[in-house]
Amino acid sequence: MARRLTRRTLLKAGLTAGAATILSRRASAQSETTLKIVQWKHFVPDYDKKYFDTFTKDFGAKHNCKVEVDYVATADLPTAIAGDISRGGGHDIFHLNGVGAWLYDNALVDVTDVADRLAKEFGGFIPHSESIGKVKDKWLAIPYWYISFPMIINRGYFNKVGAEYTDKTTWHDLLGAGTKLKAAGFPFGIPYSQTPDSNDNLFPLMVAYGAYMFDKDGKISFKRKEITESLQFGKELFDRTMTDEVLSWDDSSNNRFIISGKGSMICNPISAYRTAAKDNPDVYQNLEVVKTPVGPKGRVNGARTMSYGIYNFSKNQDLARTFLYEMVADSLKGMEGSTGYNHPFLKAFTKKPQPVLGNEPKLQLLQDYQDDLVFIGYPGPMTKTATAMYAKFIIPTMFAEVAKGKPIRAAMDDAEKKLRAI
Repeated sequence: MARRLTRRTLLKAGLTAGAATILSRRASAQSETTLKIVQWKHFVPDYDKKYFDTFTKDFGAKHNCKVEVDYVATADLPTAIAGDISRGGGHDIFHLNGVGAWLYDNALVDVTDVADRLAKEFGGFIPHSESIGKVKDKWLAIPYWYISFPMIINRGYFNKVGAEYTDKTTWHDLLGAGTKLKAAGFPFGIPYSQTPDSNDNLFPLMVAYGAYMFDKDGKISFKRKEITESLQFGKELFDRTMTDEVLSWDDSSNNRFIISGKGSMICNPISAYRTAAKDNPDVYQNLEVVKTPVGPKGRVNGARTMSYGIYNFSKNQDLARTFLYEMVADSLKGMEGSTGYNHPFLKAFTKKPQPVLGNEPKLQLLQDYQDDLVFIGYPGPMTKTATAMYAKFIIPTMFAEVAKGKPIRAAMDDAEKKLRAI
């Protein structure tokens, strides 16, 4: 028998359909996957606001999910990660700032498939990248970008005292130049203090002297002769070219030092160079970004590394893998968004001209920075011990103690004891 459709039944059907639509939308909202990321707060605000926020929004639209990012300051990031691990939840992906996968190996998912895909598609990773992300033949974190630490000099001051700085300048050459510059009232500024920049300045200096603290397998192995030589040089560099203020600097001190017009040379990311352009144009016009000096074992560049991993308690591991792949594959846009601070780990992205750096004459030399780059723990991997060495400022403390008059052998023995006690 045919069903009679009255106005009442049509209205009822419409209400029912409307209710069903509302319930369907609610169910969809409840079932929508949310990918949560704990992220270091970039020191270039536009990177977070204009690049990374846009990237995550686009990723969410593409993969029908929601991406939530918690931006955390440098000092608070380890606490945020520790909190996630202790409660077994909170975020899916986390940002490793200055440390490698070894530090969190028990909390990380194997992402070898992601690393292998990226390497295959983008020409492989630059040398020593495995030391950051690989633990016991498995990639547990994906190196994304690093911060370079070139030398920044005030060429006007160097010219004033008749001192040179070229691509062939050695650390030893700087003793003579720095002596003249200090006497003229324009000292050098390398921090010998418990601040991250001090690690990033002094570790590559040691490696340039062959002063290793680890072997290729990551085991503690002091090259005592070479470490002694590097500390002897560090003492002379401090006495002849710097002032006592470097013993108590934080990471912003060297920036202020060169921008103010007081200093003639620092080792720092390009933040000081960029800030000078805004805050002191007269100083800026004399600033140059130059290659690091050559040591007895060659030129060695240091860096602060940035990599990403996935928690092993994440409920969204497949989506997180896709996110890591697409994020790192977008490295060139990230580099552009960071105004040149972010240096890529994948070889294909080091081709010239690179975003930003390739367009600024004074920064073009940074396109080759990876050619002389080493990471914490070299010549071994970035182990937990090597990372702890960095976190406990063992190297800066050793240099500072010698600078203040402690016998080199005693300072070196104390450093080895601290390292072996970790």
